[in-house]
Amino acid sequence: MEDGDPSAVPSSPLGLVPPASEPFAPPRPRLVAAGAPAAADGDHAPAELEPRQAVIAESRRPRMEEGPPRRPLAVPASRASSAAKPDGRKKAAPPRAKKLELSDAAAHRPPHGSPPPPVPVLPACSVDSAVENAHDLFGTLPANNMIKRAERPGFCLIGSRVTVLVNRYITFCCPETIINMYKVSVTPETRSRCIKEALVEELVKISLGNKVIAFDGTHIYTITPFSFELEEEFVVSLNEGGSDGAPRVSYSITIHFAKSLKMQEIVEYYDGERSGVSQDTLHAINVVVRALSSSCLNAPRTFFSTKFGPIIDTKEGLELWQGCYKGVCLSQYGLDLTIDTTVAPFYKPISVVTFVGEFLGRTDLSRPLSHKEYAKIERALKGIQVETIHQPDKIMKYRIKGLTVVPLKELMFPIGDDAIMTTTVDYYQSRYNLNLEYIHWPCLQCGVSGRQIFLPMEVCKVVQGQRYREKLSTTQAAKLLKVTCKRPQTRLKGIMKVAKSNFDLGELTEGEFSASGFPKMLYGSVLPTPLLKYGNEENFMPTGGRWNMVNKKLIDGGKVERWACLNFSKVAALKVESFCTQLINMCNDMGMVFEGQPLTLPQSTKCMDIQSALKALDYHTSELFAHQGRHKRLQLLIVILPEEKGHYGTIKRICETQLGIVSQCCLPKHVKEHANAEYLKNVVLKINVKAGGRNAILQEGLPFLSGIPTIIFGADVSHPSPGVYSPSISAVVASMDWPEVATYRCVISAQLPKQEIITNLFQVTQDTNGCVKTASMIKELLLNFYQKNHRKPERIIFYRDGVSESQFSQVLLHEVDAIRKACMSLDEYYLPPITFVVVQKRHQTRLFPFVTTRDPEPKGILPGTVVDYGICDPWGFDFYLSSHASEGSCRPTHYTVLFDENRFTPGALQSITYNLCYTYARCTHSVSIVAPVYYAHLAASRGRSYQGNFGDGSSIRETTPSDELPEFLQVPKIDGNISVVMFYC
Repeated sequence: MEDGDPSAVPSSPLGLVPPASEPFAPPRPRLVAAGAPAAADGDHAPAELEPRQAVIAESRRPRMEEGPPRRPLAVPASRASSAAKPDGRKKAAPPRAKKLELSDAAAHRPPHGSPPPPVPVLPACSVDSAVENAHDLFGTLPANNMIKRAERPGFCLIGSRVTVLVNRYITFCCPETIINMYKVSVTPETRSRCIKEALVEELVKISLGNKVIAFDGTHIYTITPFSFELEEEFVVSLNEGGSDGAPRVSYSITIHFAKSLKMQEIVEYYDGERSGVSQDTLHAINVVVRALSSSCLNAPRTFFSTKFGPIIDTKEGLELWQGCYKGVCLSQYGLDLTIDTTVAPFYKPISVVTFVGEFLGRTDLSRPLSHKEYAKIERALKGIQVETIHQPDKIMKYRIKGLTVVPLKELMFPIGDDAIMTTTVDYYQSRYNLNLEYIHWPCLQCGVSGRQIFLPMEVCKVVQGQRYREKLSTTQAAKLLKVTCKRPQTRLKGIMKVAKSNFDLGELTEGEFSASGFPKMLYGSVLPTPLLKYGNEENFMPTGGRWNMVNKKLIDGGKVERWACLNFSKVAALKVESFCTQLINMCNDMGMVFEGQPLTLPQSTKCMDIQSALKALDYHTSELFAHQGRHKRLQLLIVILPEEKGHYGTIKRICETQLGIVSQCCLPKHVKEHANAEYLKNVVLKINVKAGGRNAILQEGLPFLSGIPTIIFGADVSHPSPGVYSPSISAVVASMDWPEVATYRCVISAQLPKQEIITNLFQVTQDTNGCVKTASMIKELLLNFYQKNHRKPERIIFYRDGVSESQFSQVLLHEVDAIRKACMSLDEYYLPPITFVVVQKRHQTRLFPFVTTRDPEPKGILPGTVVDYGICDPWGFDFYLSSHASEGSCRPTHYTVLFDENRFTPGALQSITYNLCYTYARCTHSVSIVAPVYYAHLAASRGRSYQGNFGDGSSIRETTPSDELPEFLQVPKIDGNISVVMFYC
């Protein structure tokens, strides 16, 4: 069989055989009941292509070099009617374009060689009028003040064709199905989801006749309605805190009918009679399908069980459980059921003493816990359930609230009517005849409502099945990666096994929903790999998304004349000197200009704290420059980090916000007399961009953008960890060196915790005198671009990370509007077209290579593989792109275009995105997401490292308005010498 023969059906060792009518694209399913009679063969004939889509495919999209054109989305007749003239005649198709044009605006570019325009400055009195008119720039806005999302202009036909498998199953639903939604209110109010689940489960048994329901923590969903009409109140008793032995507490549960969710809504959406499907309907389908398919009252998106695979011991108090993810979403073929396998850490069901020893890596358990160990153990144990083991005939369960401050041997409490004080050690000796051994360790503090219960660690055991949600250590993460990194076909077989054994795909939920019996099989495209250019005029094309620096020099080597080294580790001074010499030699070999000797010898600072050592070095070098009659600073500081963690943020904050020194930190384990050459090369890549250089550029520049000045933004928001009082950190980076697009500047800002919308993209404030002032991250970067290129950007591409689908409308309305206002604050008539793209990596869609007799063991998905139909939004403009090299199963990045004034063709935007993945400065391989988003993530993490530790912030919240951020939580201003380079790399 030839690869380009579309009529031949490839065979698969997995037993997957595509439908004979259309080899790789199964027909779009009709939304019918699972038990409905089969339709005639003619009913499954492919839908006729809608005229408007045919025009797009023929006139605006390039053809692939080989293979037949793939089948575009079949648009319902109700939408196709909009493409016809009033008299019923179809619109004539425009003539086919001779070449691929980015948009019509390319014809209006300024003549080559024209002088740059002056820096646009708008008077303060005009800012108000410009900002007030910003909403008018989007045309006529709907009455609900929402910006319309970009619709799909067509499909990508660039590149070579490839066949992929996707871990999705076509799902059918009965149009007559109605899911009833009931709101659950509990009195006294509780935030514990476990208690709510226990209450609802008890309520179903006692008062609701064991009716089949699904519960998401707030609402009950059921296909069969309850007997009452609007509202009913019930009383349920439960042990306080859900702990055995605790007193019974009566809860009042109110079940209130909220709404009926009709599946007919989905049918009407695909027929073009509705503009969208409500989030409530999609959420209800997910909750019902997850709960019923797993026989659980409240099944989460991912659930774990021993039936998915053996439990793997990490030897650090944790064990790895294998699990399964399931979720339903909309696609161009209808509803999709996504199934994936996953692995997560759980607490081992062992005694608490054994857990502490394994978790801390200690074999000697006779020593007391240090302050650092105490904090680490309390953080790991807080909130988990334990059961007592000192009474075999009476096992009690408790939830840990924390650890006692004093050790067990000093802990006393009153007993008896006389309230005689006794120690915990004596109590267990007299009451249970138990001699406690670990009396130098703290007790577990349990109990509820002021009823304190103190349990020695050695009488408690961790209850099985509790997920560990703290950050994994390096060794734990390595073990987790080893388990999850599987060959593509191994993982696919595992998914199919899970789908077959744990889900009745034929009758998923009692006839209301059903699913196909095999994963989707689709066409994709492999985009062309870009050419890269290095300093020795070598142009080469990476193979498999990877390359190396052998016989290559940096395209623009930075120059470092003044540098120094500080050693905060225990590494000997001679080794540090040898390491610095090797690093400097590597810098010069790769094309940098680096002075051979530091201004001061590598200093060991064991007797000084980090802040004092950094400031002393800055003072010493400043005095040295002043003596030489030069007003200069250090250009680079090499820092050997201490062995203990937690000092990186302090070093970066002092160097970048107080001293104005670029720093490069190195771990002590890499500092050797004969350092690893690959490690040194990677460090050089970081040092070069921090010194103002560039590592490599695209030989032909970004496709479709070389003729028009274009600025590319990347944005991300970093949120604080649960239980930590800290602001959310937003970061925006923007390209400066058009048309190469290899250098980025960044702006970092702090905002209210857990707020996803970037508030400082553009803000208008007034001072005490009533004068209008604008503060804008976008405006600052636009001015930086102008000063660098002497031209205003005529196009804006904005890549935004960290946004979920439920936030699309909010981000689209506020952030696109802020970008437009920032442009208008520079010039009232400055209206560059904007393309706003959301980047999502946290999803469960996976691509697998198709197995053929020619290639029975494919290594993985090829870099540049893009899929934009079959698993994408029915009408939106989105695509899945695998831009990185992966030998395991591939999780592509999901790009969703929310706003597109540039009118990009799918192939153009996908090629631009893919090429950007080869411009990441920190490594020599293509990355999984676009480089500007990676840089924004690094910049946001750098802003997070500037922040201190303020605990839970309870005392701060009492004195600070909820809508204001305290001044001390703001990101400190970055020194001007630092902000002009890529210091965050």
